Amino acid sequence: MRAGTENPNLVKAFGINVPLMVTLTYAFGVGLAGLAGVMAAPIYQVSPLMGSNIIIIVFAVVVIGGMGSILGSIVTGLALGLVEGLSKVFYAEISTTVVFIIMAIVLMVRPAGLFGREK
Repeated sequence: MRAGTENPNLVKAFGINVPLMVTLTYAFGVGLAGLAGVMAAPIYQVSPLMGSNIIIIVFAVVVIGGMGSILGSIVTGLALGLVEGLSKVFYAEISTTVVFIIMAIVLMVRPAGLFGREK
C-alpha cells in the first residue's frame, strides 16, 4: 500500500492494479468503521453528534504531539489521558481545562509541538 501511494508506476510494473488496491483498502476501512458503529450502538446512544465531545481533545493531542508525527500523537494521547485522569481525582474542577493549559504551555515553548519539526 505504501509503495502504491509513493510510486504507483513502479508498483504497476509488478502487475498490481494500484487503483483497485486503493479502493479495496478504503472499502475495508469503511467496513471496519461501520462494524465499530454497529458494535457500539447497543452500548452508547447513537446520534449524529456522538463524536463531537471528543474532537476538540483529539485536536489538542495532535497539536501538542506535533503535526504529522504519529509517535507524538500516541505519546501525547497517553500522557494527556493520564494527566486528565489524575486531575479528576485530585482537583476535578480543572480537569476539563488541563488539556488546553498544557497545549498553551507547549505551544509557547515549542510552536511545532513536542515531536514536530521546525520548518
